[in-house]
Amino acid sequence: MAPKEPPATDRPPDEGLAPVTDQFGPHLRAEFEQLQKSERKILKALAKPETAGRFATDPLSVLTELKVEVPPLIRQRLKTAASNGDFSDLAQPHSFRLPNGQVVTTTVNVRVSGAKDPKAKD
Repeated sequence: MAPKEPPATDRPPDEGLAPVTDQFGPHLRAEFEQLQKSERKILKALAKPETAGRFATDPLSVLTELKVEVPPLIRQRLKTAASNGDFSDLAQPHSFRLPNGQVVTTTVNVRVSGAKDPKAKD
């Protein structure tokens, strides 16, 4: 019997975006690596709740305000998603009626944290 591979969620945090970007083509992967160079600046800005909320509805405008250079493929995908309204629905509260008649309303709370820096001393 062959040994089982651990699930992707068991990867160490120092691999950053690797679990996601491994699925992309080479051009898009390179763009995400370029964008990842601004990770500290982005995470610092997203620590503010109002910025994180705006990022959830229009990430491209927030990145532009932060003067983060967004590569062309990612920029186009974010523009397309914003024009289709793909993000705007996230910030709106949604109500659901449970089988017992109780109504539950959801709200989105965005928290962003960075991957642990493997070079940092504990």
